[in-house]
Amino acid sequence: MANARIYWLHTLSPTHVGTGRGLGYIDLPIHRDKVTNWPIVPSSAFKGVWADRFRATDARRRENDKLRLAFGIASDNDQGDSNAGALVPTDARIVCMPVRSFQGTFAWCSSSLALKMLLRDLKLAGLENLPPEAAAPALTQAFHTTTTALKEGSKIYLEDLDFEAAPNDAVAAWAARIAEWVFPGDSTWQSEFQKRFAILPDSVFDFLTETGTEVVARVRIDDDLKTVKDGQLWTEESLPAETILAGLVFCERVYAARSNGITEQSLLNEFAPTHAPLTLQIGGKATVGRGRVRCVFSELQGGAR
Repeated sequence: MANARIYWLHTLSPTHVGTGRGLGYIDLPIHRDKVTNWPIVPSSAFKGVWADRFRATDARRRENDKLRLAFGIASDNDQGDSNAGALVPTDARIVCMPVRSFQGTFAWCSSSLALKMLLRDLKLAGLENLPPEAAAPALTQAFHTTTTALKEGSKIYLEDLDFEAAPNDAVAAWAARIAEWVFPGDSTWQSEFQKRFAILPDSVFDFLTETGTEVVARVRIDDDLKTVKDGQLWTEESLPAETILAGLVFCERVYAARSNGITEQSLLNEFAPTHAPLTLQIGGKATVGRGRVRCVFSELQGGAR
């Protein structure tokens, strides 16, 4: 599909994209996929801050044809003045979960299933020359690259879990490709990513995506008494810094009558640039430093860029 790009979200600080009040012990949980229970960033949350990054207010959309066609505009007066946005993102699904490691400080962990789902999406979007499917590790095993910094003896130690470690060519190929996508033109961080990339059993990955998030207690202080206000103690869940998620951005046909020669490709080039990452703030708690995210767009044609 010609008019599509991959977008990668790399969290630089803990990121809370929430669902409101939870029913469990976490008062403010993060958004999760209904089927896998893996953390996701909904497309609506991403598109809102993406549009805000380009200052796509209603007033500016009326003045700027590219903003209007890219992100859409609604008119209460004349239906002919309304148009849907041509840029359509999917949800960003988790690809790599950062996990504390006895060696190498931390690991970027994925699973065979997570990579298969990513591979399926990229194939449907038309990307060719993809790495092969990564084999599923045994329940007590982890696969890594040949240049790993995670190995201690014959094992990898993550949190309080230990795994027999084995190098794998498919894992090395995925590590190299994801590193190119997430850190384009940055050989230092590409190398760091490849040294810290590991594939874990699906069941272990499920466990870590559920228990490996950051949960903090927050309070509100009474200004006069300097004590916690009644009922103002709560817990918030966040994706930890260094989490990596991926989604797709499609540019639909520009249907608006006043397109003024603007094409789908020109909208992607303007608002999904591949030459430089965008810095976004996604989710809540911005005033306490949450939600700082690198957003990297990658071309689909011809492999990674």
